[in-house]
Amino acid sequence: MKNIFLLRYDTERGDQDEMGGFFDKIIAVHREEEIPATFFCTGSAIEDRESDFKHFFDDLKDDPLFDIQDHSYSHIGIGYADGMDVDDLKADYQRSFDAHERVFGRLPIGVAICGTGGEDGERLNGFDETEKGRQELNMLADLGVRMINSHLVDLDEATQFCNFAALGHPDIMGFPSGYSDTDWLLRKDYNDGMDFVYSKINEHAETSVPMPLMLHDWVTWSHAPDKELTHVKKIADYARKKGYELKTHLSCYQSPTIWK
Repeated sequence: MKNIFLLRYDTERGDQDEMGGFFDKIIAVHREEEIPATFFCTGSAIEDRESDFKHFFDDLKDDPLFDIQDHSYSHIGIGYADGMDVDDLKADYQRSFDAHERVFGRLPIGVAICGTGGEDGERLNGFDETEKGRQELNMLADLGVRMINSHLVDLDEATQFCNFAALGHPDIMGFPSGYSDTDWLLRKDYNDGMDFVYSKINEHAETSVPMPLMLHDWVTWSHAPDKELTHVKKIADYARKKGYELKTHLSCYQSPTIWK
């Protein structure tokens, strides 16, 4: 099996004026370049731009290049030392799942952990670190989640798949996550940012481990040098040249040999 490159978009902006045209360009470029990607969508954005998300889904729902999953309703944090009560977290995720079901006609099975900017304390090293962390994983499992970040104390989240059998959930896949464009594109010179991504692809390829890349809809659309997704195309092409196979998170879940 080739090494796996996981490209994701945290899709969280609800401003129609800011994001107008984004979905049409995403569909065109990803199909033309045959770039698989997973879109982890916040329920609030789905509600704020419901017609846009519905049009997006209707165009791609049968296309295996595109995978739509969840990113909580309000960008809420799980797996944090000082996070909200589990009941409050559950209510937020349930509201987001309800938006998915209403607009897309189906429930997500995947969740990407949200960064909280520090207001919920430091992020834990794993769901197995505290009893509350275990309860949060159980809560997500009860909602039907079957994919989430590889969030265990003894794992490197940026390089490893896993399952959560040790916590009673052998049917939940943990996926690699890391390298947010809010760090390497939003806060750096474009060329420096691209060099950083290439260096991480090289580093992962040299050790034959999966390579995740976290993009954001608003960074990709409003902070890249152009609206042609040129940087996305360049990164995907570079990853392929380094021997990576680009896959969606769902396609990895459907291949149990990857994570079981």
